[in-house]
Amino acid sequence: LQNDANAAAYGEYWAGSAKNVRSLLFYTLGTGLGGGVIVDDHIIEGEHSHGSELGHVILEMDEGRLCTSGQYGTAEAYVSATALLKRFRDALENQTVTSVRNRVDNGEELTPLIIAEEAERGDHLSAELIMEMARYLGAAITSAVHVIDPAMVLLGGAMTFGRHETAVGREFLHRVHQEFRARTFATLAEKTRIEYATLGGDAGFIGAAGCARRAADLGKLRG
Repeated sequence: LQNDANAAAYGEYWAGSAKNVRSLLFYTLGTGLGGGVIVDDHIIEGEHSHGSELGHVILEMDEGRLCTSGQYGTAEAYVSATALLKRFRDALENQTVTSVRNRVDNGEELTPLIIAEEAERGDHLSAELIMEMARYLGAAITSAVHVIDPAMVLLGGAMTFGRHETAVGREFLHRVHQEFRARTFATLAEKTRIEYATLGGDAGFIGAAGCARRAADLGKLRG
């Protein structure tokens, strides 16, 4: 059995954007920040089944934000729906000017979708906080790439802001690239591909099927 992030990662590796590469880092951006690492058709789970926890790379040692895991300064505390909503609520309490306030005052629930919609319409605060997330994600990716050196990094999940179909989604990916290139080695900046995943919500189901197929094949070989 695989967790949802590992299954989605394997789906993209087996049948999606990464089907022609040997190694993959996969990030799933949602309520939290999940991840999966695949090298040569193997999901990296680690000795204690806690490998590939890309959302728990430490970004800030001193006065880091609190993660839902109870740790401070993790990538998930900066790159997730939970993190974005907390940052936005703090801004609303500080009376920061934003068009989102009108929607919340009219009874709408504050959600990442509302923030993304208002960013697309030109709201400065919404765009600023989304792009802040992109910078932190770029830094987190850099740390993981320096360990794994993958051929490709894919970004999936609900928090990809419309991907290439929106100006915000395109700028989000650009800012991730920008941060990564500023922090990594020249060779990695040139050769590491960072893209949006393509399978969407089907990635986990496809990946689970792929894992089952692989397990069956290994069973035949051992038998």
